[in-house]
Amino acid sequence: HIAVDPYKKNPRVTYEMLSIGKRFHKYGGYDDYQMDSTFMSDPDFNPNHEEYVEWGRQFEDTRQDVVINLETNTIDYYYNKFWYCNRYSEPIPEFAWELEDGEEDVIGYRCRKARVKWRGREWTAWYSDIPVDAGPWKFRRLPGLILKMEDATGQHKIEAIGTKDDVYPMGYVDSLYSRRTREFAQKAEKDYCENFGKIIADSGMLLEPAEELERLRRSKKRRFYAPIEIVGAE
Repeated sequence: HIAVDPYKKNPRVTYEMLSIGKRFHKYGGYDDYQMDSTFMSDPDFNPNHEEYVEWGRQFEDTRQDVVINLETNTIDYYYNKFWYCNRYSEPIPEFAWELEDGEEDVIGYRCRKARVKWRGREWTAWYSDIPVDAGPWKFRRLPGLILKMEDATGQHKIEAIGTKDDVYPMGYVDSLYSRRTREFAQKAEKDYCENFGKIIADSGMLLEPAEELERLRRSKKRRFYAPIEIVGAE
């Protein structure tokens, strides 16, 4: 997934993974899968806190996951950054796809073209003949598995680079996350990223002189922010 922050203009590449199960689909960081696989393959792996933090540095820090429940037709979204641990639920969205002429090969699969306008962005998708209703993020409702997507602004390009067969458990401790509405969670993420310096300075977690905290507040320090869904868009 190549994303571009429109303010910083810098691209960020993250490796993400779509997991397809009988009752659930999950889309999130490949780092989660790598870390879970380590614990599953080595039952004696039991690092202390410092060892865990150091070990975790080798993995990407994606920290946002979409879990689709096929039995209830709902989506659970989990976001974990700093002290922002939010989750929300919503019905699986509908997508007004327009099927278009055009074909492209993606990891050896012949894919067809479709477009959709959804939550503030216009997307082009390439879907295969694999008979699975799924795709990146929350996208679905095409005749086959979606293997590639791009938005019209060029801020997002998501493309499959491979597949694998595996079995691994999937779950979250819901009590660790504050249940929010989608609107609240998205606004909180936006505020956290766009006003990071002020939020950190006002958090009470930094033992710095008052002038340093004031400098941080005025620094307009930001975190990378390129949301797939535009805040306030439907």
